[in-house]
Amino acid sequence: MADIPKTLPPTLRGKKRYIVFEIISEKKLEFSEILNAFWHSILNFMGEMGTSRTNIWFVKDMWEEKNQRGLIRCNHKQVEYVRVALALIDRIGDVQVIPFTLGVSGTMKAAKRKFFGERTLEDFEVPPEES
Repeated sequence: MADIPKTLPPTLRGKKRYIVFEIISEKKLEFSEILNAFWHSILNFMGEMGTSRTNIWFVKDMWEEKNQRGLIRCNHKQVEYVRVALALIDRIGDVQVIPFTLGVSGTMKAAKRKFFGERTLEDFEVPPEES
């Protein structure tokens, strides 16, 4: 029986940041088109070695088709490089676009609450009355 590798404890894992972005364009774009344009941009900007250090992950479940907003997870030391690669995109196909970084967060929960307007039960709790 083969030994199953253990997962790294949280203290040894790389820190992550979540970048919330919005695409302003003349017409609505598909998630896959934006994804391809971003990968071309970051590979041209940083090369393959630099791109691998960013540890980028697009959170597909957080893509809002209506507002054209999305969430990118990356290494905490590479946030500025990812933002620059995003800003370098000016066309996707035949459509002119303006990528806009709404903000950066340390957790996905905070990013959802701040930039996607997600609410939790804690938002509706009634504060205790003072006597």
